[in-house]
Amino acid sequence: METGERKIPLLDRLEAKGVSRRDFLKTVTLAAAAVGLPASVVPKMAAAAAGARPPVIWLHFQECTGCTESLLRTSAPSVANLILDLVSLDYHETLFAAAGTQAEEALHAAVGKNSGKYVCIIEGAIPTRDNGIYCKIAGRTATDLAKDIGLKAGAIIAIGSCASWGGSPPPTPTPPARRGCPSS
Repeated sequence: METGERKIPLLDRLEAKGVSRRDFLKTVTLAAAAVGLPASVVPKMAAAAAGARPPVIWLHFQECTGCTESLLRTSAPSVANLILDLVSLDYHETLFAAAGTQAEEALHAAVGKNSGKYVCIIEGAIPTRDNGIYCKIAGRTATDLAKDIGLKAGAIIAIGSCASWGGSPPPTPTPPARRGCPSS
């Protein structure tokens, strides 16, 4: 943005693209319902969305990436509109061009810059058996990462069956590392 240029609020930008306030509220309502939130949060979500783009940090643990695959195939709003107009996707392992050390540095920078303000989305189960050794990222367990990143978030969303209920437990003799597995 150049000096002196004014920021255009999200609703104005959406209306310029043919999205009415009513359509915007329908989308927010559907988004709330999709993640299991009550209708009472819709006004708060709409107010937050109408302001600055909320920062999002999306973590992956034990999962099949099905939730991300579903996200990539959305049409209302499209994934392009979602990540370019509605949210600031500051960290997402699957969609990142960066990898390894660069990705880890980006994660820490996003957490530091937006502490207490970002939405942490967790896709995948967090294994707890054997101190969580069945899922490590950059030498840290999923449990440690979820606690560290989650405690600094403004909100946390567990997305999908794996993050919400542990997903399908692995067959024996594979260690039942996923939360929710009856034999963990």
